[in-house]
Amino acid sequence: SGTATDACYQADAFLDLRNLPGPGDAYPEPQLSARCEGEELIVESNGMPHYEYVAVSPAPLAEQTWEYHIPLVPVAASAPIEIPLLGDAGVVINGMPIYGPNEAAIPPELAWGDPVYNGLMDDCLGHTGGASDYHYHALLVECFFGDAPVDEPSPILGFAFDGYPVYGPLGCLDASCAEVVEFKSGYEQTAPPTTDAWDKHRYVESDDPAVLDACNGRTGPDGTYRYHATRSWPYVLGCYHGEPTGRNDGAAGA
Repeated sequence: SGTATDACYQADAFLDLRNLPGPGDAYPEPQLSARCEGEELIVESNGMPHYEYVAVSPAPLAEQTWEYHIPLVPVAASAPIEIPLLGDAGVVINGMPIYGPNEAAIPPELAWGDPVYNGLMDDCLGHTGGASDYHYHALLVECFFGDAPVDEPSPILGFAFDGYPVYGPLGCLDASCAEVVEFKSGYEQTAPPTTDAWDKHRYVESDDPAVLDACNGRTGPDGTYRYHATRSWPYVLGCYHGEPTGRNDGAAGA
């Protein structure tokens, strides 16, 4: 199924799935729609990836009933707000959930560890969770746009529950875009994040304009805030910059 959009940049950012391969013959075709309605972006998805599914976790892939509601006008919070330790923190442009950078408490030897560091992710940095729900802990532009230009700003990859967009790692430092840079996380690893990954990283302030804030975002040349997906922890979101009034009204396991 394709993406039905309703005249807003947020809905227009979502993929058209009609000519994409989907997870494989053993699974339902991916279904996705996105529209702007009132003050919300509404995204409905059956939780099927738009590319071949390769199992890397014990839970099987199952169809879901996702219904995301994302505010169209983000409101900056007075101070950064923690993202969920587990579960959805936003939605990706293929209708899948964005999770935070840590895994769950199971298995004990990897409890609360960094699943990317621990090699628990597929080639697109997604995997299935306990509800057989496919989700991401990190994002790669090439999994959504193929060979994206390396000398142009990255496209939008998703939206956090506070309404701010998540772009890929490349962007402009000034309005003229005289130079495209790769934005980087400001977190440094203090110990191997096999377990308790949040305790194994710390944020370090930097004067480098290519280093992101503690939420893994920045204010762009146009004066609006955005997150950037990065190569290293926290990969997508370190915290919410805005009020996280978004939600997923869907149900796991369709």
